Amino acid sequence: MATLPYILRGAVQRPLSRLRRQTATVDVAPPSREGRLYALDLARFIAMVFMMQGHVLDAIVQRGSLDIDVFPWNVWHIVRGLTAPIFLVVSGAVHAFANKRGQDGLILDTVIEKRIRWAITLIGLGYLMVFPANRVWDLPFVSSASWTAALAVNILQLTGVTILLFVLVMRTSKNIADMGRRGLFTALGILVLTPIMRLGLVEPLVPSWFVPYLHEGTGSLFPIFPFASYLFFGVALGAYLHAVPAETRHHHIRRYLWRGGAVLAGAALVAHGIGLLIGYSASQLDNIGSVILVFRRLGIVLMLFSASAALIDRVPSLRHWGALFGKKSLHIYVIHLVLLYGTPWYDGIGRTHFRSYDLPTGLLIVVAIMVVTLAAAWGIDVYERTTAFSAQTKRRISAALVTVLVALLVV
Repeated sequence: MATLPYILRGAVQRPLSRLRRQTATVDVAPPSREGRLYALDLARFIAMVFMMQGHVLDAIVQRGSLDIDVFPWNVWHIVRGLTAPIFLVVSGAVHAFANKRGQDGLILDTVIEKRIRWAITLIGLGYLMVFPANRVWDLPFVSSASWTAALAVNILQLTGVTILLFVLVMRTSKNIADMGRRGLFTALGILVLTPIMRLGLVEPLVPSWFVPYLHEGTGSLFPIFPFASYLFFGVALGAYLHAVPAETRHHHIRRYLWRGGAVLAGAALVAHGIGLLIGYSASQLDNIGSVILVFRRLGIVLMLFSASAALIDRVPSLRHWGALFGKKSLHIYVIHLVLLYGTPWYDGIGRTHFRSYDLPTGLLIVVAIMVVTLAAAWGIDVYERTTAFSAQTKRRISAALVTVLVALLVV
């Protein structure tokens, strides 16, 4: 620690010392209102907004209007690349907080079971969003190209599988500090294995449907290697923040995270420059499987968390909206994709008018889809909190909706 710059010494030493003093039998509840990670809530909500506009513009605006090689669309392209890392890091931090432990220090079985059910739900929903046929009976007639597209890993499948990996790694963790260490080492291990997975050496050892999870070569946008590392870095970040007193956690995020983020991003930029000097191309260093790119994005994400905390201090009402829409990120993701691309039974505007609109029209459509999506997410939140329906009635409504969905796939 003595070699750390002075400005970082207090930011690192004090929380780590608290991590070492943690006991193993704490019942860890989600963050209290005073200690809630509002800055991360807001950052996740902002990421969802950028994700929505990015998906819509990319799907419906003519290519000539979105040249990512010139300003401002080159910046737009870089920002789009940050949305998934923000979402995954925040998810990891939340997983570090929201665990209940027994007297032996281990995570309760009920929590583990809930995580597994949630992971399976995300994986199933991810594949349903790209279901390659109108009905189950039509699957034998689906082309190989359609199957390749349907089996490509997107953010939902990635998150689900990473949560299963989280359960496997964290099941025997004794406390939050232990969870944080495991999260950090798992993230680093994933990054070490990323170049190896791209060599194709593991592909003969796994089922063909699992190969898209290993690297981006099969068309996957979010393979485990390296994207799962973001969630585990988030777990380490959550453990780090848990060691900070709840009443000063927000201040800590604002004052210190940007410094660590600047160091990470700066080191990644230096490594990028060295890579160019020794013969690597910019496309190789900026490929989604690049470890250098992971650290650069991670550094920027930490700085954005600090910026979100500063923004909340200036506009306190953002706490409410960030918490509301941040926790509805899954709903926002699914609803806007249904509006944009449709379902297995009807095509949305992103398919019927693929890259056919000019920029002004595209921006109007962005606003329309975002307004409808956020309104629907707000309505779902109101429904979930209402006491007009009993919990049993809500379960019956959910079961009825699932039954209708299955019927549509079969009939």
